[in-house]
Amino acid sequence: MSVELDPRLLTRAREVVSSITGFRDDAIAPEAMERVVRTELARGRTPADLLGELLYPQSPLSGTLVRAALVGETYFFRQAEHFRCIAQVGVPTALRRGALALRGWSAGCASGEEAYSLAACLLASVPHGYPVEVMGTDLHEASLETARRATYGTWSRRESAPRLFPLYQESGERQVTILPAVRRITSFAQHNLLASLPERFGQFDFILCRNVLTYFSMTAREAAIALLVRALNPGGLLFLGAVEADKVPAGVVREGAPELQTFRRLGPGEDVAPAPAPRPLERALEFKPILPVRRPKLVMPEQAPAVVPPPTPARLHLQALERIEEGDVERASTMLESLVRQAPDYLPGLLELALLRERSGAREAAMPLMRALRSRAERLPPDHLVDGPEALPARFYQASADAYLNLGALE
Repeated sequence: MSVELDPRLLTRAREVVSSITGFRDDAIAPEAMERVVRTELARGRTPADLLGELLYPQSPLSGTLVRAALVGETYFFRQAEHFRCIAQVGVPTALRRGALALRGWSAGCASGEEAYSLAACLLASVPHGYPVEVMGTDLHEASLETARRATYGTWSRRESAPRLFPLYQESGERQVTILPAVRRITSFAQHNLLASLPERFGQFDFILCRNVLTYFSMTAREAAIALLVRALNPGGLLFLGAVEADKVPAGVVREGAPELQTFRRLGPGEDVAPAPAPRPLERALEFKPILPVRRPKLVMPEQAPAVVPPPTPARLHLQALERIEEGDVERASTMLESLVRQAPDYLPGLLELALLRERSGAREAAMPLMRALRSRAERLPPDHLVDGPEALPARFYQASADAYLNLGALE
C-alpha cells in the first residue's frame, strides 16, 4: 500500500531542483521526485529531516534529486547538419581568421556522445597536426564518468545518426570504443550552465548546447545563453536546439539558414547592421521649432473619413512581443490566441503561442499548436519566406515543429 507523501516535501524538492538546474516546474518529473523521497523515508528518515536538509541546495539529498530530474537523451552526430556546418563553413573560416588552435565545448554533454562527435568533426576538418581541443561539461558527475569510459552501445549509434567522421571502433558484441586520437583531445568537467565558466577553461570557437535549454524557464534560458555567448571567441559559433531561441541573442548574429539555430559572436568593433544614416531632409525634420508656429486655419470641404486598414498579423505579433518584454505574459497570451484565431495560417503566431504555452508549463496545449504549425509549413515551398517580425523560410517553422514534436515523443 502506497503511503501518501507530504505535498510540502514534494513541492520543496521541485523548488530545489529548479533553483539548481533552471528547469521549469513542469519539466521536473513528479515521479522522479517521489521515488527519491520514498527511498529516503524507507531508510528511516522523517519528512522533517528531509525538509531540513533541503534548506541547503548543496546537500547530498539535493544532489540526488537533481540527478533524478536530469534528462540524458543523446547519440552520435545528433543534428548532423550542425557538424556539416562546422566542417564545411566554421573550420575554414576560423583557419582564414588565423586561429592558432581550435577549441570546442559540448555544454550539457550528458554521457559524452556529442563531445566526442564534435572532437571527431574538428579532427577530420583541420590539417594534420593542427591543435584541436574539445571539452564536455554536464551537471551529472555519473554521466561524465560514463563519458570518460568512452565505450558505447547500439543506442548511441542508432541508424538516424549518420557516421560523418571517423569516431569509434568495434570493441565487442554490439559495443564500440572511441578512437584513441579522438579521446586524446577530449576532456570532461562538471559544470552548471547557470554559472560562469571558470576562466581556466578559456574561450571557444564552437559551442554546442542543444536540446538542453528546452527544459529551462525563460529567465534561466536567457541567462544560460548569455553565459554561452560570453565564452565564445570573437567570430565563434554557437549552436542551439531548434526551439531553444525564438530570437537572436544579444552579442551575436544569425549565421546560415534560420533552422540551423546557429549564431556567430560579433568581433571587436562589429555591430548588428546599423540603421542607415538619415538623409538631409530627414535630418532637418528631426528638429522642431522652439516656439509654436501659428498658421491660419484652413476651411476644408467635407471629406469621407479615411479608411484605416486593420493591422497585419505581423503587427499584431509585434504588439504581443512588446507585452512579453514588459512581463505581461497573460495579456500577450490573450493577444496571440486572438491572432491565431484571426490568422490560422500565420506560422510565426502559431510558433510564438506554442512556445509561450511551453514556457508556462502547458505542454498539452502547445502540442496541437506545433502539429498545426508543421501541417501548415509542409504545404509551403521550403524556401518560401514567411512574413513576420523576422522573415524566415517555411523550412525553419517545419524544423522547429519537428524538433519539438520529436522531443515530446522521446519523453
